[in-house]
Amino acid sequence: MRTNNYRITFRNECKAPDPAGWLIPFNDLITLLMVFFVLLFAMGNINVHKSEKLVGSLQGALGVLLEGKKVDVQVVRPIQPTEPATQDVSADASNTGSQFAEVSQDAIGDLANHPEIVVIQTPKGLFITLSDGILFQSGVSELRPEGYPVLNKIIQVVQSNQLAVRIEGHTDNVSIRSERFPSNWDLSIARAVHVVKYFIDTGKIAPQRLSAVGYGESKPLYPNDSPANRVKNRRVEIILEMMDS
Repeated sequence: MRTNNYRITFRNECKAPDPAGWLIPFNDLITLLMVFFVLLFAMGNINVHKSEKLVGSLQGALGVLLEGKKVDVQVVRPIQPTEPATQDVSADASNTGSQFAEVSQDAIGDLANHPEIVVIQTPKGLFITLSDGILFQSGVSELRPEGYPVLNKIIQVVQSNQLAVRIEGHTDNVSIRSERFPSNWDLSIARAVHVVKYFIDTGKIAPQRLSAVGYGESKPLYPNDSPANRVKNRRVEIILEMMDS
């Protein structure tokens, strides 16, 4: 009988570990850290001027008219519910600064004495808040003739200086949903625009000084939980401020 002898050889395929293999993950880690610190540096050097321009562009898309000045929404809180209904205009006038040196104080005093008008004079500007019933009928954006004398008084104030003028329309939270005004926002901006047109046509105010904003129900002064509070939230605010240089 013939016997076949086979020789079996085992080879070790395992290679010795690469002593420099740790460099690959280390390089990745260093790259990520570099990117992280570059981002932190970039975020800490944001161009404020460009950011303000971006905010202004967004506000223009959201309802601020292109004509006139675009103003930061965040700074507009002219009245707080805890403030009294009437203000001592003569006491505030002495602290308003040089921008109000030529403002007609007689016209401001007449406005402040009106039971449905609140006037606040501060170093930052003049804030005039009118109940919507003075200027408009319910659900209507056209001005009432009965409101012309009040607007003419405000025109006297505006004509006596070169401050920027912003007109804001506000409503309560009762939805209007009419064919002409699908929302409270549409009604509020339409009312503000009509006041701007009156200032231009009747008061001959330069359009470059004027802007109109509609906030609808988004900026109530009081909770919309009663008819009396909703009446207070339906208003037009006219703000005179220093113009951007």
